[in-house]
Amino acid sequence: MLGSIWKKIQEFMRLELLKGKINSIKRTVLIFDFLIVVPLFILFCILTIAVFQKSNYEWNKSKLSAIEERSANISARNTEIIKITNMLYLDSEINQILSQKTNLTGYERRRAHDKIQKKMRELTELFPERQYQIMVLCSNGSNYFQNSLEFMGDEIKYEDLQKEAWYLETKDKEDEIYFLPQYRSVLLKELFPKDTLFAVRNIRNLNTGRKIGTVLVAISHDIWGKEAEISEKYMENVIVMDQYRKIIYASDPTLYGTDIKENSYYKKIVENEKGFFVGNVKNQKSHIRFSSIFQTGWKLISYEPYQNFWSFYVVLLLGLGTAMFLVLTFIVLHNCRIIEGRMKRLNKNILEVSSGNLEAKISENYEIEFQEIFCNFNSMLDKIQELLKQLEREEEEKHRMEIQALQAQINPHFFYNTLVTIRFMIQMEEYSEADQAILSFSKLLRKSFANQQKFITIKEEMDMVEEYLKLMSLRYKEKFQWKIIIEYEIAELGILKNLIQPLVENSISHGFNTKEEQGHIWIRAYNKDGKVIVEVEDDGVGVDLERVKTCIESREVPRVKEQFSGIGVSNIQMRIKRNFGDNYGMYVFLNEHGGTTFQVEIPVIHLEGDKR
Repeated sequence: MLGSIWKKIQEFMRLELLKGKINSIKRTVLIFDFLIVVPLFILFCILTIAVFQKSNYEWNKSKLSAIEERSANISARNTEIIKITNMLYLDSEINQILSQKTNLTGYERRRAHDKIQKKMRELTELFPERQYQIMVLCSNGSNYFQNSLEFMGDEIKYEDLQKEAWYLETKDKEDEIYFLPQYRSVLLKELFPKDTLFAVRNIRNLNTGRKIGTVLVAISHDIWGKEAEISEKYMENVIVMDQYRKIIYASDPTLYGTDIKENSYYKKIVENEKGFFVGNVKNQKSHIRFSSIFQTGWKLISYEPYQNFWSFYVVLLLGLGTAMFLVLTFIVLHNCRIIEGRMKRLNKNILEVSSGNLEAKISENYEIEFQEIFCNFNSMLDKIQELLKQLEREEEEKHRMEIQALQAQINPHFFYNTLVTIRFMIQMEEYSEADQAILSFSKLLRKSFANQQKFITIKEEMDMVEEYLKLMSLRYKEKFQWKIIIEYEIAELGILKNLIQPLVENSISHGFNTKEEQGHIWIRAYNKDGKVIVEVEDDGVGVDLERVKTCIESREVPRVKEQFSGIGVSNIQMRIKRNFGDNYGMYVFLNEHGGTTFQVEIPVIHLEGDKR
């Protein structure tokens, strides 16, 4: 184990050696690029374009502020809609009406309609200037509308909306509000004026969480469209892009309904919350500013014709670029020679380390920059040495644990109890039972001592478990029954020896001690998602889950108990973790029978001689 780890360290050192040389040269170039060339470039640019750059930035920033303000106004309208849906959603009386699983008729339908209508009027009266319109489409087939929308009751069917693509996108949403552009719904497009926006939210039973309907709030273009407009003094065009990258509002009517993905500036807008840049709109170079609209996934975009302020800087920048290239070349070549000498020294020491000499430290009497590198190198050697010592200690501890687990198998206390039980059977002239007990006991001992390997087949492990169950059944006068089920495909796969028997012992000693009627134990082994799963399930009195989980999660080495297994659940968990890693382990939970289920997860292990 330690040898393989050391080989990996050596390979790592050799790899890092190559990487270190390359990265050092790259760092040198970057350092001088930033320390000399870039500041020189910035200096010249500042001297020639500072004034313009500042004014241009402030100009775009002021334009962007106007866009952000309009976005905030639209977001404020959205907050109003959320408030309306929250009040409707959380009303217990309305929730009870909508939770009815059958369509109401007669007096009950009229009564329910009046209550919901009253609630809708109260909600919309909170914002009388907005003229919101509310519809509630119930899963049981009942539909509820505001007074002005009652005529649509026979035209809007819940089952028809369920067939539309947007509904499939929102049916699994919990409490999120979904803003639906009108063009996404053929049914709603036919029944409402152009440019109407819909806020959609699922309604669920407050007690069970079952979906009971959908609320739609219709928002006219007069409410939200005007919020997008910018003051005439700015002389800009505006666009509202929805979450599907479609233009749902535009100052220029020719852009309405088009896909914004067709424009070159698409990526810059969707990848950022806000900003400004230069792009093409309708084949015309333009200044573009944009801001995000809260909770909708929309963007508010403004644009105006581009004014070319930068063309006269091209020649200047080309000249500066040529001059700086020459300066950069000279500086890099000069300093690379200095760095090369230091790298050779580091290279020599790394090669010594990769050969096994962890004492190959470097003198730190160099420039401050290299002094820090060499100091870190020496510190790394100290840490490697300490880690190797730690790994050695852990290996020793692991080995001790394995020995402890095997030693616990031959606990004298278990021998004594078993022999006493057999003697009692003989005294009671229960010769057949005593014969069976001796047979099971001998098989169990033979299987325990015959194979001293860490891993045995799952079938062998289950054979040991079965003999143990036979022995315990005789001891406890058939107080329980058992059943072992193993998938054929995994019977010859490997498992840690004596991993399952302690869990069976736990079910017997803790599950059936106080249980009067006969108990049952089910043991199953199967493959699931590339893992071997072994379950020990009983219908006993159950266990203290918190105590057991605390025992399982304990990182301390467990004390050997006076039982045949001698390992306990914490030891099982530690054996699994130390042999297979943290992706595997043991879990405990209460089952449907009222008893306890222990579940063990281990990797698929092919033993020597397994041809599958």
